[in-house]
Amino acid sequence: MYPQGEQQERERMSANLQRGIELTELALSLRLAALRQQNQAYTMADVMHEIRLAKERAWQANQTSARY
Repeated sequence: MYPQGEQQERERMSANLQRGIELTELALSLRLAALRQQNQAYTMADVMHEIRLAKERAWQANQTSARY
């Protein structure tokens, strides 16, 4: 069994993680809705692809700035 303080910390961390997941789901849904206004054929796979491309661009930009 965990001490009282450690148990409360685990519960707080769990609640924060759950809120983070919920916010991520909401953000993805919002992005999908925005894209579908432009093109009804967009899917969640398109949103995830767009996110991967954005992450790659950010990583490349970070690597470029780290060289200087």
